[in-house]
This record gives sequence, structure tokens and C-alpha cells, in this order.
Amino acid sequence: MGLFTTRQLLGYTEQKVKFRALFLELFFRRTVNFHTEEVMLDKITGKTPVAAYVSPIVEGKVLRHRGGETRVLRPGYVKPKHEFNYQQAVERLPGEDPAQLNDPAYPRLRIITDNLKQEEHAIVQVEEMQAVNAVLYGKYTMEGDQFDTVEVDFGRSEGNNIEQADGKKWSEQDRDTFDPTHDIDLYCDQASGLVNIAIMDGTVWRLLNGF
Repeated sequence: MGLFTTRQLLGYTEQKVKFRALFLELFFRRTVNFHTEEVMLDKITGKTPVAAYVSPIVEGKVLRHRGGETRVLRPGYVKPKHEFNYQQAVERLPGEDPAQLNDPAYPRLRIITDNLKQEEHAIVQVEEMQAVNAVLYGKYTMEGDQFDTVEVDFGRSEGNNIEQADGKKWSEQDRDTFDPTHDIDLYCDQASGLVNIAIMDGTVWRLLNGF
């Protein structure tokens, strides 16, 4: 039996999570850090001011009369936690000194580091979910155990949300005579802002390619 290369061993011993923060990468590429708990939107530099409508949610309902336009927002604190188990198995990495694993402090450091990586991935997933909702619906909801649930609404025009009615759906059209690109052009013309990218899942992509 031949020997494995280092790259092959890493492929077997390290489990990769199939995840990419696509919407964060495409639409929310800037990161602005504040030294306070509040996010002051009017201090974010840009061509236009950032406005958000923050409304509290009680019993699943958005209380618009108690919300309003704000330029100061206190986001929820996101901090996932993992149980630390000192008996957790630690695999020796390629090139790692086996003697280090005999030191009780070293496996502990490895376990803590692995937990921190998992927690960072969990935080990015929460941010990506908020980014997806902001792009698709123009708003998202912040909720957690340590703060009141609020809805953050960017005030996007409802006309930008398009739902294909019965009889207009692409899946109901003749594949030989219908051209869906005309619909895409119409959606772009009627949008309140500039449209320069189209994102679709595999199902819609296969449907589009079927015409």
C-alpha cells in the first residue's frame, strides 16, 4: 500500500463545512467598527445617509407605532457557546510533534481553538442570514435571549418584491415560444434602483436554461 501525501491526509482528517457567506461578500463588503454598544448610522461615511426603521416585536407582531426612523441602533450580542470537554479526542496534525499531545495544556489549547473556530462560523452564519433577509425582503429580525426582539427595516420599496402570479410563472410557460429574459428586463426597468446582478438557486437556473 502506498503512502498518503500530506494533502490527502488533511482531506481525510479535516471535515470541511460547505458554507460561503455569499450575500455578505456581494452586498455587505464593508466593515465599520464602533467602540460603543450603539451603532451610529449617521457616522458611517458614504454618498447617502443610512436610515433604518427599528420597531419592537411583541407576541409575533411588529409594533410600528412604537418604532421609527433611527440613526442609532444597538445590535444584539451574538455569542454561541460550546461545551468544553477535556476528554475530547485530539488528532495529531501532519508535522505536529507527538510529544506535545502528552502535555495536558496543549490538547486543552487545541480544543479551545477548535471551539472558537466553530463559534466564529456560527456568528458568520447569523450575519449571512440577516444579509439574505435584508436583500430579499428589505428587512430582518434581531432576536435573542438577552435582548428584546426588534425588526430592522431599511425602507425598501415594496414594488421591488416580485411574485409571479398564476399564469405568469415560468414553470407554466411553453418552453419553445416563451423567453424569460423579457421578464428579467422588465423587472430591472421597474426596479427603484440599479440592478447589476442576478442570483438564483439551482432549480431556477435549470428552469431558465430550459427555454
